[in-house]
Amino acid sequence: MQRWLFQRELEKFKGRPVFYLGECGVDHRLYREWGRAPRGERIDQAVAGQRRERTSLMAASHQGKLVAPLVFQGRCTTAVVDAYLENVLLPELPPGSVIVLDNARFHQSPTTLRLVEAAGGQLFFWPAYSPDLNPIEHLWAALKARLRKDLPTAANPFLFIANMCLYYC
Repeated sequence: MQRWLFQRELEKFKGRPVFYLGECGVDHRLYREWGRAPRGERIDQAVAGQRRERTSLMAASHQGKLVAPLVFQGRCTTAVVDAYLENVLLPELPPGSVIVLDNARFHQSPTTLRLVEAAGGQLFFWPAYSPDLNPIEHLWAALKARLRKDLPTAANPFLFIANMCLYYC
């Protein structure tokens, strides 16, 4: 029911530019997607308990392309989202734009709402558990599939990820 109501509400924005904001992260590690062992035997391997180096991407999607991508080291927080909106995304958006976000905690800050409203935009949130409706998730899936294939051979993973992100703009 929530998904139906969301789609109905989204139709009210017809004629206004709608941007779908999203972020994804890429860990810099080599890993095996599968292992070989005799049937019925487990494969045990030591796994480091520490967090690994991570490159994160944040961008908006509009008409199947990434808009205003930001590539950074670390994880996403409210401070990162607010800085991205204020310095990267909002200056590029036309007045009256609608920004559609998922329900992550770091998107629901009062400062985020104030920033978007001050720029003449409007925030709109996805219903819970609906990433399949979000067009930017499809772009992230394609980007990650490409990274999974080519990242292990990259000399500089951060630069490789940044360049791949630009390919989807």
